[in-house]
This record gives sequence, C-alpha cells and structure tokens, in this order.
Amino acid sequence: MLSFLDLGYIRVMETNILRRIFFDQHQHWEKFINKHHRNLRPIVLKEVEKFKNCGNPKNGFKLFVCEGCHDVKRIPYRCKGRFCTTCSSGETEEWSRLLQEEVFQVNHRHVIFTMDEGLREIFLKHRELLKPLMDEAVQVIQDWFKKKFKVTPGVIAGLHTFGSRVNFNPHVHMLVTMGGMKKNGEWKKYDYIPFAMLRK
Repeated sequence: MLSFLDLGYIRVMETNILRRIFFDQHQHWEKFINKHHRNLRPIVLKEVEKFKNCGNPKNGFKLFVCEGCHDVKRIPYRCKGRFCTTCSSGETEEWSRLLQEEVFQVNHRHVIFTMDEGLREIFLKHRELLKPLMDEAVQVIQDWFKKKFKVTPGVIAGLHTFGSRVNFNPHVHMLVTMGGMKKNGEWKKYDYIPFAMLRK
C-alpha cells in the first residue's frame, strides 16, 4: 500500500516527461548505459543519477505545518543538478534575475556562434577545446567593435553543447551590449551588428 509520501512523489514525478523517457518500464537509460558505457563521462552518470532521485521524499524533505489548521506539507529536497529539468530551470531563472541587476541598462543583442557540422566531432572528442571556443567567440565580437568603433562592448557568453534535437552541437550564446566603453571611460552607443560579415 502506498503512503501519502509515495503518492506525492509519484504525482510530482509523473509530470516530468524526461523522467518517464529515461526511467519507465522499458529501462531506456539502463540500455543506453550498457550500449555506450565506454563513451560516457563520469559527470554524465552522476548528473543523471541525481536527476533520477530528485524530489524523492525518501532522501529528505522540509516539513511545514500550519499553526491554524495544522495542515501538513512536505516539500522534498531537490537535486540542484544541471541535467534536471526542474532544478536547472529554477537555477537559470535565478541567475537571469541576478544578472539583470548587474548588466548595463542599455540595449543588448543576442548573438549565436555555432560550429560547422564537420568540426563537431573534434569538440566531442576533445571537450577541453570548448572553453577556448567560447573565449574565441567573445574575442571575435570584441575585436570587431574595437576596430570599427574604438570601443569595448560588454559580452556575456554561455556555452551550449547540444542543439534542440539533443544532438551534439557546440554553440555559444552571447548577450552583447549595443554600445561600448571608450578608452576614456565614455559610453558610446551603436545600433548595428554586421551578422553577415561576422558569419564569414
């Protein structure tokens, strides 16, 4: 017989489609591990294991009791994993909120640098190149604006290693200020990013 805790856990977990795909009765994740275990990095196994157990009250929970009606609410601890669709979205929203307070209050543009499909295999085999890839993407933007406008733009970069089809596709998302700092500390606005030229 299921307890209140078990029912609550099942109800929360059933809403997560990714969890059902990974851990349903067909054992997709276990089959995937058996087939690809030589190519799986330890961090991947660790993050998926955290995701699997996220929100399970058996791993601990906070207990809230209403002083008026004595209603009891159990909130299970979350895994805070990068792979977890519940935890990572909350972390991302919090990061975005904090970032919004820190950035210059000017217009920004979203710029994406992606990798040619023929080169992706290199980055898959040599993941240590992903950080230099992100650094180079930022450098391309900064170099162009220093040359063209004599300013240093603000750039916030984030690396994504997978595309929307969950295929390995390393690309860099950048939030670029529509303006930059001159050497004398003066802010100079501009409203154009030459995407066609930068693409080449």
